[in-house]
Amino acid sequence: MSTASNLSTLSISKKKKEKRANGQGSIYPKKGTNKYIVAVHDVLPNGEIKRRRVTVNSMKAAEAFLYEFRRAQGMGGTTFAVNPKMRVGEFMDKWLESISKEPETMRSYRTAINQWIKPGLGNVLVSGLKPRMIENHYQELAKTKSNSVLNIVHSALSKAFHQGVRLGEIPNNPMLLVEKLKKATNTRPPIPRADAMRIYAEASKSPYDHARVELGMITPLRPGEAMGLMWKDIDWDLKILVCDRQVQEQTGNGLVFKPRKNKKALVLPLSDAQIEILRVHQLTQFAAKVFWKRDEGLIFPNSVGGKKSPKADTRDWTKLLKQSGVKEHYVRYQMKHTGVTHMVTHGVDEKTTATFAGHTSSTVTMKHYASATTESMKRATGVQDAFRPTAEEIAAIQHSREQELLLQDLEQGAKR
Repeated sequence: MSTASNLSTLSISKKKKEKRANGQGSIYPKKGTNKYIVAVHDVLPNGEIKRRRVTVNSMKAAEAFLYEFRRAQGMGGTTFAVNPKMRVGEFMDKWLESISKEPETMRSYRTAINQWIKPGLGNVLVSGLKPRMIENHYQELAKTKSNSVLNIVHSALSKAFHQGVRLGEIPNNPMLLVEKLKKATNTRPPIPRADAMRIYAEASKSPYDHARVELGMITPLRPGEAMGLMWKDIDWDLKILVCDRQVQEQTGNGLVFKPRKNKKALVLPLSDAQIEILRVHQLTQFAAKVFWKRDEGLIFPNSVGGKKSPKADTRDWTKLLKQSGVKEHYVRYQMKHTGVTHMVTHGVDEKTTATFAGHTSSTVTMKHYASATTESMKRATGVQDAFRPTAEEIAAIQHSREQELLLQDLEQGAKR
C-alpha cells in the first residue's frame, strides 16, 4: 500500500475516534427527516450519569450544541436542567429550604416568594425563564410596590439561580442579564423649623418626651436605635453615648434586640444640655418603676419596663404632634432627617454629619437624609448676592477697562 493511501486511512481512523470519543457525545441523522440528534452522557449533581438526546435542525446547530455541552461539562456545569419540568415556584421553595439565615431574612424571602414571585412567575418552567420575563415582572411590581419589595425579590431570585447553577442543577442563570429595577425614591423632607420647634417645645413638658425628641431629632438616632438604648450606654463622666443595638419586631419572637443596621457601635458625644435632659428623665423614671413588671434598663421602655414596640412609639409621637398643634402629619423617622439637615445647613462638614447619622458613607447621608430648607435656600441667595459685584465695583471695573482701551489706542497710534 502506498504512503498516500496509508495517510488517508490513518486520517479517517482519527476522525472516527474523535467523533466517537467516550463520554464526549455523538451526532447522527434522525431517520426520515433532515434533522440531527445529539446524544450525550450528562453527569447529575449526585454523580449519576444520564443519557440525553437533543434534536436540532442542522449539522451546524448540532456541532454548536455539542461544543457548548463539552465546554460546560469541562467547567463542572451542564446544558440541561436536572428536572426540566420544574417550575419557578417549586424551584424557589426548594432554595428557601436549603438556606439558613437570620429569622427576619428568612421571613422576608418567604414573603417575597409567596406574595411577589409566585403570582407572576411561579408557573414558568425554570428552563424557560428569560431575562425579559423577569424584567417585565419587575415592571408590574413597580406599579404598586416599593423599592424595598423590588430589592428583596431581586435578591431572592439572584441568590436562588446562582446556587442552582453553582450546584449544577440548572444550565444557566438568567439573572446575570437582568437589570435591577429601581423606582425613583421620594426622600422624606425634614420637618420645617417652625413645626419642629413647636414639637420640641411641647415635648419639653414631659421628661420622657423631651429626652425622646432630643435623641431622635437633635442627635439624631433612628427610632429602633432610640428604643434599644440602655442607661448603661451612657458614660456620664466622659459625656458619651454608645449605641450598638436596636429593637425590632420579629415574627414569632416578638420584640428583640438586634445589632445596629451596619453592625457597628455608634459612639456620640453628649453636650451638657443633653446630659441634663437625660438626668431629669432618669430621675422621673425612678418614680415610675413601682408600676413596672420588669426592668430591662431601657432609657425608653414601655409602661411596664420592657421593650417598646414601634406601634407604641408611633402612638406617642402622633399624640405629641396633636398636642403641639402642627397641622401636618409627620412620621417619627422624619426627626432623623430633620436633625441631619440642620447640621448640614448650619455648616457641619459631611463626614462629621455622617458620623452622627450613623452612616459609614457621607454619600448616603447627603443623598437620602440631607435636604435644602427654606432658611438654607435664603442663605444661598444671600451668598449669590454677595458674589455679585456692587454698583461701585461695576463702575470701577468699567472705568478701568475704558482706560485700558484708551491706552491701547494710543500705543497703536504711536506705532503708525
